[in-house]
Amino acid sequence: MTAAAPPAKPRKPRYPATVKRVEHLTPRMVRVTFTGPELADFAWNGPAAHIKLIFGAPAPTDGTAPAAAPAERPPMRTYTPRRFDRATGELDVDFILHGEGPASTWASQAAAGQTITIAGPGRNYVVDPTADWFLLVGDDTAIPAIATILEALPPSASAAAFIEVVGPEDEVSMPARPNTTIHWLHRGEDAKQAGVPLEASVRSFQMPPGSGRVYVACEAGAMRRIRTHLLTDRTFSREHLTTRGYWKLGSVDHPDGDYGQEI
Repeated sequence: MTAAAPPAKPRKPRYPATVKRVEHLTPRMVRVTFTGPELADFAWNGPAAHIKLIFGAPAPTDGTAPAAAPAERPPMRTYTPRRFDRATGELDVDFILHGEGPASTWASQAAAGQTITIAGPGRNYVVDPTADWFLLVGDDTAIPAIATILEALPPSASAAAFIEVVGPEDEVSMPARPNTTIHWLHRGEDAKQAGVPLEASVRSFQMPPGSGRVYVACEAGAMRRIRTHLLTDRTFSREHLTTRGYWKLGSVDHPDGDYGQEI
């Protein structure tokens, strides 16, 4: 007998959205606020969730359109929603302007009135309310994820965040909460240095007493080095460690779902 094919993953809801406003937060980061009546049904599900931004012609939301061949599909990229206000129907997405690429190119010229299709959201980070402390580690691509996690932490927990950006001009305001320290790290213009300051900071970090949780999101190679250090050198609990490879040096479109779990 031929084994039955595994069931297809359910398609995420899609929402036509219109750019309401554009705000340049730093020379390399732009915040785009989307709106639209369909976003009233957007299912915000918590911190560090992800959405798909689909660039091109608006996609039908009822699932009736036939699947396009890979070469015909519009480009799409994965992002973290920074803020969703159901009362106003506004969804904020922060973009890093890193040069060529469909998302960066689009964001660099985004203007009010332009349209896009948003799919999702996908899985989010589940904050453990019993943890005593949190260590949040990420580069500029992870700023929205780290910010939304900070906003969701229990008041009783302490937190330390190490955030790597190109230079001091790329630092942004982060959510204020008690017992939290934000460490900004500067890697400079050389992309090959991505993750180097992060790794050094994690290696020198003194873990507080009690039960901790660690979240790491950055360049895929650096993520694996940090994950290896935490699991092997520190014997940190695998169950309390979350790692994400958001992008990879030398790769134009790093695949989703790179969690480094082979380590």
